[in-house]
Amino acid sequence: MSRRQQTEQQILQALDAQIREAGMGGIGINAVARRAGVSKELIYRYFNGLDGLLLAWMQEQDFWTGHRGMLGNDESSQQTPQQLVLSMLHAQVDALTSNDTLREVRRWELVELNEVTAKLAQRREKAARAFIDRVDGLTPEIDMPATVSIMLAGVLYLMLRAKTESQFLGIPIRTDEGWERIFNALETMTAGFPQALREQSLDELEARREPPSS
Repeated sequence: MSRRQQTEQQILQALDAQIREAGMGGIGINAVARRAGVSKELIYRYFNGLDGLLLAWMQEQDFWTGHRGMLGNDESSQQTPQQLVLSMLHAQVDALTSNDTLREVRRWELVELNEVTAKLAQRREKAARAFIDRVDGLTPEIDMPATVSIMLAGVLYLMLRAKTESQFLGIPIRTDEGWERIFNALETMTAGFPQALREQSLDELEARREPPSS
């Protein structure tokens, strides 16, 4: 690792620590520079300012960045679409459970619209579409983008809501017991997927996918 790469990591770690300590309202170039032990000019030079720094941090931390190959290997393609959707939902929750800072940034994205949050949303949408496009259109019996959107939005909301509420409709959303109930419910929901999506692998279904009309 070069000296510049080491310094960039030092700055990114300082940003992470600043968010955890002060929240999104407490971040700024001066605060991050002090914590990292560098000049603010260096942050501008390396990241083009706070916006660029936040985007670079999120690139490392976001779920889809670390799961680019979720549908890109032979092992995953041997699973059924139902299994793949459930695995994705579990992995999303695991990523947020283990990262306090990421949860803070995701909450910030929900309540504030600016250039950074817009770019984060665009980046995430592009990555998520790579997943959903593989499992969409395999059967005309279900609208997979809409169905998965509801499930994903639900688990993300409950995970982020747990900061201010310990229960949601009586479910303890800060406990393993509560999340076991939530995932049991998701399994029940996906059990209603068309039979082909529950019993046939993605590879098998894609082999029979009709080519797009020209």
